[in-house]
Amino acid sequence: MTLFEMLKGKKLDVQYETGFHFIMEYVEEGKLKWTSVGEVEDGGPSEEVDPYEVIELESGKYFINWIEESGMTISQLLDLNNNEVIAFLTWEDNSVRGGRDTLLQKGYVTIVG
Repeated sequence: MTLFEMLKGKKLDVQYETGFHFIMEYVEEGKLKWTSVGEVEDGGPSEEVDPYEVIELESGKYFINWIEESGMTISQLLDLNNNEVIAFLTWEDNSVRGGRDTLLQKGYVTIVG
């Protein structure tokens, strides 16, 4: 069973320890929708639909990757067995080494609806 098939019609409430909070929904095979809950960075979108790729690492554990319209890249480890999530984000920022800044964050996920 694919991640989409398992979560079809459901949403994920993803809360990171950094304070970022999202509702995520797998709207079709290969496409996810995220909606920011709370503050949004100046000029940034509050929601977006993005193509994603996923590999099931083992039952209930997935490695998911997507690139947002802004160019931000997110690589996420989703552990539905333990309701945990880890995400690595990288985006263009010419003021830092390599021209890209990063954020590594962990948090918790709850399946809703």
